[in-house]
Parts: sequence; structure tokens; C-alpha cells
Amino acid sequence: MSEVRTGPVTYGQLSVLRSLETHGPGHRSVANLVSVWEVPFGVGAAQVMDAWLQLVAAHESLRTTYDLSGPVPVQKVHPHRPSRVPAVELAEDSFAAALRLGTEAAGEPIDIESALPWRALVTTYQGDALHLVTVIHHVAADNGALRVLEEQFGLLLEGGTLGPVVQPLEMAQEQQEEPNTRSVLHWTETWGGIVPADRDPGDSAERRRASLYSLDGLAAAQELSDRLKISVQSVVLGVGALALSRLKGTRQMTFALMAANRLASRWVPLVGSLNQFAPVTIAVDEETHPTEYLRACYIQSMTAYMHGCYDVDALKKSLHEAGVPEEDPTAFAKHYNFLGDVDAEPAAGSALRTKIEWRASSQRSGPNFHLAVATGKGILIGVGASHDYLGGELPAVLAASIEAGLINMAKGSENSLADVSLDNPWRVF
Repeated sequence: MSEVRTGPVTYGQLSVLRSLETHGPGHRSVANLVSVWEVPFGVGAAQVMDAWLQLVAAHESLRTTYDLSGPVPVQKVHPHRPSRVPAVELAEDSFAAALRLGTEAAGEPIDIESALPWRALVTTYQGDALHLVTVIHHVAADNGALRVLEEQFGLLLEGGTLGPVVQPLEMAQEQQEEPNTRSVLHWTETWGGIVPADRDPGDSAERRRASLYSLDGLAAAQELSDRLKISVQSVVLGVGALALSRLKGTRQMTFALMAANRLASRWVPLVGSLNQFAPVTIAVDEETHPTEYLRACYIQSMTAYMHGCYDVDALKKSLHEAGVPEEDPTAFAKHYNFLGDVDAEPAAGSALRTKIEWRASSQRSGPNFHLAVATGKGILIGVGASHDYLGGELPAVLAASIEAGLINMAKGSENSLADVSLDNPWRVF
């Protein structure tokens, strides 16, 4: 196939593109996702490069640019052509060194209007291939897509082959034929309940992230999940909202939940961006029984996720018709993202296990609060925030409070939220 194929974008792609308009041209690099995949011993750099290019050939999102000149974005799928994947010799045999290279590469925006939406390189040490490092624009892949790519990358290195794959243009066509008007109607009717202060605040202070990893925290979250028959992710959201409510002295807050939109089996293996924001407003009444509170959080979050696939442009139009002058339905100040499996178990001596691990960021746009959670043998709790929203050690305090809240709430002895202690004697920071 030698011709460029064009078509409408998916709802997920549209959400990313509209969100980038909010960030502005000076902050486009925020959309770049970094991955570092280890290469099995004995696999050469040339084989790694070839495996990556096979993925590019198979998945159209990795060969797509976007025409943003008109009122509606258009995706342009280009034929596969050989691309250069450089090899970079490291001074040390370490994952951290490879990750630093990826982070540096992600610091520069990717021009999705004229260039392929990815950068890739192979790290080597003393001539041996160690990692494939990729930087992929969020419009081309989300976390679910990255997991698909990593699994297929491993398959190719083992000598396997890829079968037919589903493509974003197929999803876009289906969404055009059967638009999800029910979700647009739901958000139009519930938009007035969003807390205005929790929209994009224009906070330009630098962000940073405080993270911890807790075996006891996951055991407690799972205990609450099993006892109440609700999801672990809604349990953590509820405890996180309680902790933030106490820290900031507010009793109601809106979070933009990250809806992955991979519920239909057909779209699970799609390499593309299916993520969209599903806002949920949580009220914290300290007199409420913890069980009642957590169940309400579950129902609210599930309702939001079920309506998480929608056309943001259609929502904007619907809100205007309803008398709500909304300019950007993707703008939220607080994000909650349940990431699924952790990338790797933290080392025994890692600060994540007994203390707090900090990560700096030069980002100055988008949400000024981001609660990100992943699970493995334990639970990884990451609190990202701007210096202005949570100053000093407050991101660490909040992460530790969530861990303590999970553990104490799982004991089941409290009669109200006010009885739930968020004091954490197990963390040193």
C-alpha cells in the first residue's frame, strides 16, 4: 500500500488533541510517554531494531500524522517506510541510565502534524543490546497500548509473528456510524455538579511527585474491596478524597478519572489512544459511616467510567445548547489514574518501601494534582502536585495518609469517617 489513507479521529485521539490545545504550544512535550523494555541476553541490536520496525509496520497509529487545520481533526495513515533506530552505548549497565535517555528524548515535543509520533533507540553496553527505549506521543498510544506493544515486542524477539491487528480508523468509523449520544447526554445533565475550582486553574508552578509502595496498603484495600464487593480502585479513590479533603479543608471535590475504554474485547489489543476523562464529584461528610461512603464512591466512579467514551466536541456543543458556555471539556485540575500492574517490583532497599520517593518535573501546565495508583505484590501510590497546590512535603504527607487510611479503615472499627485516623507511623520522610 503506497497511498496515504485519511479518516476521522477516534474519541480518544480527539480528547488528546483538544487537551493539547489547553496545554498550548509551549507544553506539548507533556504528551510524550516513555517506555524502557529489557532485551533478553543474546539478542542483538539489529534484531531489536527490526522488531520495533515490525511493530511500526503492523500498527497504523505509529505511522499516523494529524491534519489540525480544520474544525475537525483528520488522521492521515502513511505507508510503512524503513526508519532509523539508533543504538546508544551506555556508560553503565543499568535500567536507570536507559530511563534517563528516554526522559531526555521526551523533553522535546513531537510534531504530530508532520512527523511520526515516536522516537526509539537501542541501548547497548560493551556492545550487548540492553533495552529498547521508546518515546510515543499520547495520541498514538495509551498505557494499555504500551502493554500491547511490549508483549508483542517480546513475541517478536522470540521469533514469533504478528497476526492481523485492529486499527484506529476502524474504531473511528464505528464511532461515526454509532455515536455514543447517551454519554454526551449524561455529561450534559451532570456537568453542573462539577466543582468549578477543580477545573484547570492555570497553575504554572512546577510539579513534582511523591510515591510509596505498600504491601499492607494493598492487603487493606483488597480486604475492603472483598468485604464491600467494590473495586480496589474505587476504594483508593475514596480514601484519597478523604485525605485530600482533610488536608485542604474542603468537603467536595471533582476528579477526572482516566477511563481506559478497553471494555469491549475487540478493542483490548488496539494500539492507539482510548483514554478519556470521566469526571466524578465526591462529597466528604465526616459523619458518614465509612462503608456507606466507600460504596457511594464506587457507584459514582462506575457510573463515570460507564460514560467515559464520548465525543468531546459533541459534548461542548451540547453544553452550549443547554446554556453552559463550556470551552474545554478536557480541562480538569485533579486527575485520578488507576494504572493497573506496576512496571516492576521495587527493590528490597528502595525508598518506596519504607520512606517516600520523590521525582521532580519541569511540567508547568495541565492538572496541578494527580493521584496515580498501580498494584503488584503491594500498592504503588503516587501523588503528583504543583508547588502552589501542595507545598513543601505535603505530597508525601498525602501519600502516607492514603496508606494509613486504607490500613485503618480496613480494621472496620470506625463508626464514621471522623473516626478514621490518617496518621502514618510507618513512613519516614
